[in-house]
Amino acid sequence: MATINKITWGNVIVDDQKYGQVLIVNGQVSERDRARLKKLFGTTHSIGNWEKKKLISGQPEVILIASGWHGVLKVDPEFKSHLASLKIKLKVVLTPRVVKEYHQLVENGKKVNALIHTTC
Repeated sequence: MATINKITWGNVIVDDQKYGQVLIVNGQVSERDRARLKKLFGTTHSIGNWEKKKLISGQPEVILIASGWHGVLKVDPEFKSHLASLKIKLKVVLTPRVVKEYHQLVENGKKVNALIHTTC
């Protein structure tokens, strides 16, 4: 499983590698495609359908969303309903709280996929 080392405004360090915003799926880290998000939504405060598909892959028990420093990233109701139908727990936390939350879930043996939004 990936280790989130540190989060600061606009950056996250995972497994000692610096990123902007990330998806952690099945222990693998990938940078969010901010250009694609901005082209589709005009912002990175939304979750793309391709990201949703990645987040549910590998049958996670929990999907953890870091919604930004001020909670600006929102999870749409349809995605919430879809996760509930799959019996996947959704946890949305402010970004400053994600490191502790993520590691607690992993330490408790949960299979966690995450999206970490590092601004707003």
